[in-house]
Amino acid sequence: MNLKWYVKQFNGLTTTQLHDIYQLRAKTFIKEQDRSYQDPDDTDLNARHVFAYDQGQLVAYARIYEHAGVVSFGRITTDSCYRGTGLGKQLMNHVMAILKVHYSAATIEIDAQTHAQKFYEKFGLIAEGQPYIDLGAEVIKMHAPARKLVLA
Repeated sequence: MNLKWYVKQFNGLTTTQLHDIYQLRAKTFIKEQDRSYQDPDDTDLNARHVFAYDQGQLVAYARIYEHAGVVSFGRITTDSCYRGTGLGKQLMNHVMAILKVHYSAATIEIDAQTHAQKFYEKFGLIAEGQPYIDLGAEVIKMHAPARKLVLA
C-alpha cells in the first residue's frame, strides 16, 4: 500500500474527495450492512474528515465531530478489498492522535456497532450499558477521556 492521508474540514474537501467519501460510506453502510438512514447528513458540515487514498482510490474514512457538547467519531470504514490488512488500525491511530491533540480535555463518546466493540477497546474506549438497536444496527455506548486514548 502506498497511502496518502488527509484531514480536512468539509469546506476544504474537493468535489472528487466528497464524492469518493459518499461512495465509500454508501458501499459500506447502505449496501454491505443493509442499513437505511440519512447519509450524507448535516454532521458532515462541521466534522473533521480523516481519509486515505491508495493509488487514486479512497480506501479508508472516518469523521470526528462535536454535537451537543460531546466529541465523537464515526462512519469508520475501510474499503472491503483492504480489510484484514491493518488499514483499520492505521485509520483509528490517526483518529486517536487527532482526538488526543485537538480534544485533549474532552471525554470521547461513541455509539459503536457491537461487532466492533473489542476493536475499539484496543484504543482505550470502555463500553457502558447494554446494547440497543440504532438505525438498524446493534450498538453500544463507549467512552473514554481523550487523554487516556491509546494508539494500538
